[in-house]
Amino acid sequence: MNTAKGTSLIPEDAFEKGTREGTLGAEEELWLADPETFKLADGAQKILSLEPETRFSGELIDCEIESNTGVHEQPAGVFADLLSRRRRLLAHAERLGRVLGTSGTHPIGDWREQEIIDKPHYQRLKKKLGWLIRRNNTFSLHVHYAVQGRGKAVYLFNRLREYVPHMLALSVNSPFWQREYTDMHSVRVLMFSRAYHRAGLPGPFGSWTEYTDYIDYLGRADLIDTLGEIWWDVRLHPGLDTVEIRAFDAQTDPARNEALIALAAALCDMLALEYDSGAPMPVIPNREIEENKWSAQRYGLEGIFIDHKTHEPVETRTAVETLVARLSEASTRELSGLERVLGEPTESVRQLEVWRETGSTLEVARDLVARTSL
Repeated sequence: MNTAKGTSLIPEDAFEKGTREGTLGAEEELWLADPETFKLADGAQKILSLEPETRFSGELIDCEIESNTGVHEQPAGVFADLLSRRRRLLAHAERLGRVLGTSGTHPIGDWREQEIIDKPHYQRLKKKLGWLIRRNNTFSLHVHYAVQGRGKAVYLFNRLREYVPHMLALSVNSPFWQREYTDMHSVRVLMFSRAYHRAGLPGPFGSWTEYTDYIDYLGRADLIDTLGEIWWDVRLHPGLDTVEIRAFDAQTDPARNEALIALAAALCDMLALEYDSGAPMPVIPNREIEENKWSAQRYGLEGIFIDHKTHEPVETRTAVETLVARLSEASTRELSGLERVLGEPTESVRQLEVWRETGSTLEVARDLVARTSL
C-alpha cells in the first residue's frame, strides 16, 4: 500500500506491536484569550517553543494549543495528566499576558482575526481547504484506546459509530458562534464535522483490507499527506495502535474530562468483549445514527433518540442512562464520576444560563475562563 511518494501511511506492524490493550491517552484542545476583551489571542507558538514536543502541540491557529497525555492504565491517570498539563498552560498564559479557556467553540472569537500557525502541515491545509480551514475555530477532547489485532480494531471502529450521539449529547459545550446563539447545543459539530468531506460520522469498513485500500486510494492520489487529515468522529490510529474517539466537545470543568474518558474506556471494553465472544453485533447504517447525532447536536441531553432495535423514540437522557447501566456490567472501570455528570446539566446549559442571566456573550467567555482555572 504505497502512496504517490512511495511510502506507506500505515506501519507494517499496525495493531500487531504487542501494545497493552485497554490502555488510554487523551488530547485536550484549549484556547488563549486577551484578559481584557476575552477575545481569542495568539501565543500558542511561543508556548510550544518552550516545551518538549511530547507535552503540547499546535492545532491550526495560534490561539489554540493541545495537551497530549502519556499512556495510562485508567481514566484517573489520564485525568491527572491532563490536570497537570492544564496547570502548566495556565502558568504560561499568565506569563504571556493571556488567559486560558476551553469550550467547543469560543463564544465571541472571530475566525477572521486568527493566524494559522507557521507549520508546513497547516499551511498545506490552508492551501487545500481555503476559507473552510481558516474558519475552523473549534475545540474538542479526544480519547485513545489501545487495541490488539486488526480485525478487533475495525470492529471497535464500526461499533463505536453507533455511540457517537451518546458521547456528544453528554459533552455538548458550544451553543455560541461569533457572538450569536445558534439554537444548537454543539455548533462545533456544524462548523467542523459537517463542513469537511473527511470529518463527521464515518461509514463502516468490512475488513482491515477495505480500510487500508481506502487509505491507499487517498495516498496514491496525493489527497492526504498524513492520516491526521482524516477527521472522523471515530478513527483508527495505526501508529499508536489505538482507536481514537473524537466525538466530545472540549470540557470547561476539568472534572468532566475524567467522566468522559471513563465513558470512552468502558464503551471500548464492552465492544472488545463483544468481539472476543465471537458473537458480533450488527453494524448500524449511518442514516440511522445521523438522526440521533442531529438530536444530540441540537438538543444535548434533552432531545429524542431512536432505538436502533425497536425503532421507537426514547428520551436522550434515558438512552444515555441505559448505556451507562450496560457499561457498569460489562466493564470494571470506575464509573461513579460518569453517573454524577449524567445527573448534572451539560456545559452548554451552563453557558446558556450565564447568557440569559447577563444578556452578554462576553460574560459567557469570562465565565469559561474562570471555570477553566484550577
